[in-house]
Amino acid sequence: MKIKDVVVSQARDIASQSQAISIPRPPKGWIYTLRTALGMTGAQLGERLGVKKGRISQMEAMESQGRITVQQLARAADAMQCDLVIAFRPRQPIDQIVARQARKKALAVASETQAHMALEAQALDKRTFEREVERLAEEFQRTLPGDLWDE
Repeated sequence: MKIKDVVVSQARDIASQSQAISIPRPPKGWIYTLRTALGMTGAQLGERLGVKKGRISQMEAMESQGRITVQQLARAADAMQCDLVIAFRPRQPIDQIVARQARKKALAVASETQAHMALEAQALDKRTFEREVERLAEEFQRTLPGDLWDE
């Protein structure tokens, strides 16, 4: 097994684990929710962070609007004795995402080849063309060429 294959396999294992995570963001955000769960006022959190109470309200609003920084979230989490956990959660299994892109790329490559062959009156019939698309898609899934995601 090649080093690239090992690295890809390990990355897919990690990505698959993150797909199992299903914790929706609370409607009022994590800062507000955790602060409330701890029975901590905005002023008390502000004191722990060295900022005024108004800044806490501002941070909570920024979080709910998606405008807060990771650094601000990490500081707030730490002040509430929490760890900040950030993960990408694939919407579908990684293999399905790669398979769809590989098929898209294979279709593009095969269509381009088909167009050139048609100019020379050597176009493939529909069934042969589809088999070639599937063959290319399988190869792209297996080898993950560097241009797989080029549009």
